[in-house]
Amino acid sequence: MPTPDGWEEAQSSRREAKRYRARWKVALVFDGTPGKPMFKTLTHDLSMNGTSLQCDTNEKLNAVLTLLLRLPPMDGIPPRVVKLKSVVMSSMPFRGGFRLGLSFIQDSELDKLRAILGTLDLSGDSLPSDPEGDELPKLLL
Repeated sequence: MPTPDGWEEAQSSRREAKRYRARWKVALVFDGTPGKPMFKTLTHDLSMNGTSLQCDTNEKLNAVLTLLLRLPPMDGIPPRVVKLKSVVMSSMPFRGGFRLGLSFIQDSELDKLRAILGTLDLSGDSLPSDPEGDELPKLLL
């Protein structure tokens, strides 16, 4: 299904797992870049192996970032932050910033995220979103 911003049709959009629209709070920690501040944003979509989000800087391909992904309020799932290592797979200009495509690195935190996603109804195109999803995120860690 085409999206208004055309992101899913972009050539750099090649995630193999099904994508779900999801506005979840995330903070990017730029590993290996001392002094670069954490950047708070929202996911655009989420899959079992990656995410896309908007960032204010163009990040190098293959750069390793840490995502502090805050789960939105969901019945039966306690609030938590999942700490995901990821690799920048794509970075392209988008709405005054850059859209980053990230691939998660397999570890126990990714296993936790997949277990949580496995408890949700994945029959649709969207995941539960954070009620503050259309506002500038206030990530409370």
